[in-house]
Amino acid sequence: MRVSLSLITILSSVAVAFCAYLPHKRATLAAAVVHTFDTGTVMENLAIRATGEILATVISSPDLWQVDPAAATGATLIHTFDGFECVFGIIELQSDQFYVLVGNADIENLTPVPGSFVAFRVDMSSFNTAGTTTITQIASFPDSQLLNGMGILDAGQGLVYVADSFAGTISVLDVNTGVSFVAINNSLTVPGAPMTTPLGVNGVHTTQDASGQFYLYFSNTAQSILARVPIHSDGTPAGDPEVIASGIIADDFTFDSDGNIMQAVIGSSEIVKINPTTKTVTTISGSPDSTELRSVSAAQFGRLSGDETTLYVTLNGGNLGDGGAVVPGAVKMIPLGS
Repeated sequence: MRVSLSLITILSSVAVAFCAYLPHKRATLAAAVVHTFDTGTVMENLAIRATGEILATVISSPDLWQVDPAAATGATLIHTFDGFECVFGIIELQSDQFYVLVGNADIENLTPVPGSFVAFRVDMSSFNTAGTTTITQIASFPDSQLLNGMGILDAGQGLVYVADSFAGTISVLDVNTGVSFVAINNSLTVPGAPMTTPLGVNGVHTTQDASGQFYLYFSNTAQSILARVPIHSDGTPAGDPEVIASGIIADDFTFDSDGNIMQAVIGSSEIVKINPTTKTVTTISGSPDSTELRSVSAAQFGRLSGDETTLYVTLNGGNLGDGGAVVPGAVKMIPLGS
C-alpha cells in the first residue's frame, strides 16, 4: 500500500542500503504497460479472472477497476464503494466471486479510521454477458485498525485470511457467516525494526509443501521480511514462524508453478523471486534507480493458456512527491517466458 511522505523518503534510502548487501542474483526483465491511470491514482492490489481480465483495487479512491490485457480498451470502472475512501486486498474464492476489503483512511498521512473496514463480495458472473455486477457487504470489522492483504485458507469452506497491518494480526474470516477471529499474532507479524512505519503484516497467502504441510506465508513491511508459519486446517499456527527472506521492504506477493515466491518490493521498486528452500533472492524486474516498477505493490500470474507465465503487477507510482521521480499508477506485465 502507499505510505506517507516522511516514511517513503526513509524507505527509498533504506532500500538502496539493503540492495547493497542482500544476496541478490539479477536477471532483470522489462515490464510492459497494460494500462496507465491518471497521475495520483494509487493502485494497491489485483486479481486475475479466469477469462483473463484483471481486477485492480485503488486506495486513493474507493474504486475497483477492470483492465483487459488482450484489448486496448482502457480501464472499466466496475464499482465505486460509496461511503468509503480506499479499497485494499482482493481475492477470488469461487468462480467469478471476488472479495475485497474496503475502509476509510487518510492515505497521505497513513492514518486509518479504526473500525471502518468491511468486506464485500463482488459477483462478476454476469458481467461479461450482461455488464452487471452484484455487490454485497458480507462482514464488518469493528475492532480493525487497517485491513490490507487477503489470502485463501479454504475455498470450499469459505475461509480466508485477512491481515491487519497496524494491529499486526492475521484473522480468519468465514465469508458465509461474516464471523472472524484472530488466528495468528506473533513477533513476525507486528510492526517493528528496522522501519518505524506502523505497517506490519501485509500480504498473506497459503501454499503446501512436498510433505503435505500447509504454510501461511506473509510479508511484513516494517520488519522488511517475508516469513512463513505452518498452519492447521482452521488457520491457526501448527508451529513456530520463520523468516524466509529479510532486507526487503515487502508488499504483496504470489507463487510461481515451482513454489517460488514472486515478491513485490515496494521500497526498491523491484519484483524478486525467493526460493523458500535455499532462501536465494533473485531480482526479476525493476530497480531502485528506475521508474519502470515505481513502488510496485502486488503481483499475480495470468490464467490463460497464452499468459500463464506472465506476471501482472500493480504500482502506485510513488505519488507522494518524495524527492524521486513520480509516475502514474499503473498495471504492468512482465513476460517471464518458460
